[in-house]
Amino acid sequence: MKNNSLILVFLLLVFASCRKSDANLDVDLSTYNPDTYVADPVIDQWLMDSLTDPYNIQTVYRFERNLTDVGKDVSPIALDKVMPTMQAVLRIFLKPYEKIAGAAFIKKYTPKQYVLYGSPSYNTNGSITLGTADGGRRVVLYELNSLDFSNGEQVRRKIRTIHHEFTHILNQNILIPPEFEQVTKAEYDADWTNSANTDAVAKSLGFVSRYSRSSYKEDFAEMVSHLLVEGQVWFNNYINTTEADAKTKLQAKERLVKDYFKTYFNIEFSELQAEVQKVLKETYNVHDPEDVTQTLPNWLLDNKVSTITYDPAAAHYDTYGRSAAFTTVYNDYKASLQTSNWYLQYIQFRFNSATSMTFRLAFKQGANGSTVYVADYNFDFTVNPITGSVKFTKVVPETANTNSNNKIVTIVAAFEQYILPYLTNRQFVAAWLPATLPSSDPAYRTFGGFYVDGSSSNYFYGPIALK
Repeated sequence: MKNNSLILVFLLLVFASCRKSDANLDVDLSTYNPDTYVADPVIDQWLMDSLTDPYNIQTVYRFERNLTDVGKDVSPIALDKVMPTMQAVLRIFLKPYEKIAGAAFIKKYTPKQYVLYGSPSYNTNGSITLGTADGGRRVVLYELNSLDFSNGEQVRRKIRTIHHEFTHILNQNILIPPEFEQVTKAEYDADWTNSANTDAVAKSLGFVSRYSRSSYKEDFAEMVSHLLVEGQVWFNNYINTTEADAKTKLQAKERLVKDYFKTYFNIEFSELQAEVQKVLKETYNVHDPEDVTQTLPNWLLDNKVSTITYDPAAAHYDTYGRSAAFTTVYNDYKASLQTSNWYLQYIQFRFNSATSMTFRLAFKQGANGSTVYVADYNFDFTVNPITGSVKFTKVVPETANTNSNNKIVTIVAAFEQYILPYLTNRQFVAAWLPATLPSSDPAYRTFGGFYVDGSSSNYFYGPIALK
């Protein structure tokens, strides 16, 4: 599948609302005249020792107009940005590949020339070009003068360009499997900067960025660079906060990317990803976002939760508090049952799947009864992965195997008077409750429940049992 004769130029574009900046372009080009250029011994020696000798990589930082589109206005890179830029390339790109794939791999495939420019390369459609990969030999990087290397997120954005462009080089050697294009083939749009292609729309269609929609080749490179540089937590958050169809498509692309690296280059993608993330965290102080997969809504969607039990006699309600609004509902329910000598012990939400739940009440006959009986009522429910909102719907009619204790007239009447309208006439939000339990507490995520959407003081919670 190698195609060494393929000579292509790939662009990484970012849509920007900015215009050409005088600060970026107002430079004295006479100081960059090839005839008067004087090498910087510190920079040049570092480049020689760190990149040229070990990797045969040339870094072009003096202003050479013919190495980019002569129809574009660009400015030279500031000298104080040269070493930090190439240090980032070395640390976050070359070294991770070298460690995971081997020295022979990176020496064979890495581009042999890096060309650095200070300003973006502005495009007529309102976007800017952040980088290009030319024929597998040259990578051109733009917008380096504004890069703050003490800002880890800025470094992450720039190094994502490097990984994006290098992916194109790999694809010139081993073509992208045709299955990848098929995942979202109908949704690619060369006019990706159009106003209809918002970030939200691209995400809903199964793309990791707006630019991914421009072609399947850019889509593949965007998938690789986002997975490596933004990280797995970011990607998991991304796919778990979109529609189910888009999540399935993005997961399929993720699988194909990882298979590509393993099949054709014997690279364990997760190990490469871990190395990139390690450097970003340890050297550039970036942090993972909060992992939304570790939220109660996503636990419910992943069918991890077995039960949530509300037993008002439990000590944790004295420790962490309880909702006065829900306590009123529960106590009214309890009092209604007692009119027929049924004594409520606790209620329990039993999650059968990601879409079905059984409401169980446990009760005794008489205040001093020794036998605990249960009655079950079946519900369907839906969970919005983005907002966490939950809607309960009563299953009607009950299935044949519904608990026979549901047939007790008083039990049914109390349920229909207090519990059924409370659960079905409201929209809830699934959350780690109570709110008084901080995330630093060891008990955090061992309790959870639901509060009424728009009324956070109306809630119920209990200990979570997992499947």
